Amino acid sequence: MKQNKMEDNLLQGQEGRQSNPQDYVNASLIFARTLGLILKEGDGIVCHLPKGMKLEENVDKVIVFKHNEQVHIYKCEEDLPEGTPVTMSESK
Repeated sequence: MKQNKMEDNLLQGQEGRQSNPQDYVNASLIFARTLGLILKEGDGIVCHLPKGMKLEENVDKVIVFKHNEQVHIYKCEEDLPEGTPVTMSESK
């Protein structure tokens, strides 16, 4: 499949169409699914939050990881640089 230009939506060729909230939900689900296919169980990566995004007070980076065949997001409490691979394990 060849494209003349890079397009950031699934509805290519619909001139003048504006993105809507469902488009963003769909894109998020596709990205989460893709990460689930890439990551191995327990593997994750440290990611800084984009400017302006707040999950909770004093959280500026998270760990995105795979557990039980799902992608999870957990606050990163350690001083790790963005992009650091991590292995998550269950506490007992």
